[in-house]
Amino acid sequence: MNRKTKLFAALFAAFTAQAAMAAAVDYHGYIRSGSGAASEGGREVCFGLAGAPAFGGKVASAGRLGNECETYGELSFDAKMGESDGMNFGFHQMLAFSTAQKGDWEEATPAWRQVWVEAGNIGTGALSKASLWAGKRFYKRHDVHIADFFWSANTGPGAGIENVDLGFGKFSYALMRNNGDDVKAVTNHDFRIEGIAANPGGSLEFGVNLVGKNAAKNAAGQKADGKNGFGFTVAHSQDNPFDLGGFNSVVFQYAKDAANLDQSAGFTGDSKKSWRVIEHLVFEPKDSNWNGAVFLGYGQEKYKDAKAAKTFTAIARPVYHFSQNYSLALEAGTTSVKPSAGDTQRISKLTIAPQLSMGKSFWARPVLRAYYTYAKWNDAAQKSALSQMSGATQKYPGGVAGGHDSAAAYANKTSGSSYGVQMEAWW
Repeated sequence: MNRKTKLFAALFAAFTAQAAMAAAVDYHGYIRSGSGAASEGGREVCFGLAGAPAFGGKVASAGRLGNECETYGELSFDAKMGESDGMNFGFHQMLAFSTAQKGDWEEATPAWRQVWVEAGNIGTGALSKASLWAGKRFYKRHDVHIADFFWSANTGPGAGIENVDLGFGKFSYALMRNNGDDVKAVTNHDFRIEGIAANPGGSLEFGVNLVGKNAAKNAAGQKADGKNGFGFTVAHSQDNPFDLGGFNSVVFQYAKDAANLDQSAGFTGDSKKSWRVIEHLVFEPKDSNWNGAVFLGYGQEKYKDAKAAKTFTAIARPVYHFSQNYSLALEAGTTSVKPSAGDTQRISKLTIAPQLSMGKSFWARPVLRAYYTYAKWNDAAQKSALSQMSGATQKYPGGVAGGHDSAAAYANKTSGSSYGVQMEAWW
């Protein structure tokens, strides 16, 4: 254990011990880990295109099941600090880590993803359930689990007020500012109205993001490129669609210049326009042995003096439950990318995974699973990967994302497979 790790461990232990004496601490989190092998030898590989314009996460990989090659975790600690004059105060923090999943001794300096404080019940009337907050946080994120994709991910340092009761919905405002360096810092004004009743069991959410470009100069006296940005989101959520249980979400998003589609900020180039539409269904019929999820997405992203790049993706994961604990998951997905120049790149993936989980729900965790994954990509995807050669390795060799020792064997192939085991848990 190096000095940095020892210091972190000591400070973390002291903090949590003191917090435990002062207030009740709720410990929760997420973690996944596993091991596997590849059809060409060596450890497991993760298949994917070099990117998916207008999207992110595992969309470029056509799904995440049997296609995750790292150990990853998020450890959260929330404390109710107390009450004063009718208001309640809370503290939240999250540490995240990731390792390459190569052996038993792997060190990773944790990332402080969330550190924030909130004050709730800050007034009467419209403010009776509202809260003020400040710090670094995951702000009102929305995700598609089977793609490891967040369509709303305005995360980072900021402050705001949320859940102001307007009568027809809840209003929230956040001021977010990520400062990667002095030429990437932009200010993001995030406005949202949520929970607007639209139909029985259905609700609407509207979001607007006004993003100001950074006017600061760097050490060389240069101003950042870019333009002020604007973005908006419209989402409809439906509980128990068609009596299938679960929920369904339909989302449309648009972003221009400094604004990003996921309601975050940070683009500092000269000009950008992008949009996407998303369909996300999770089904859990009552008294059925079946459940699962479906994700469809299409988007475009256009930069100045270039044609629009286009992405289409379709991923489905049905699960059949033999009993309360034993099940079989099948995930099939395909993603195609038409870049601004060049031929369409395409990858398709199929994974079968017998599972043992703590319950019959699609969301039941922890889960232990074995998996077999087969992926196939076209010549355009392979050529795009080969064009990204860097030294003796490639970032995306032959449709394989992540670029590690085993991946080089796929540099001149258009198909491959992996098999292994994985655990996934949240609590």
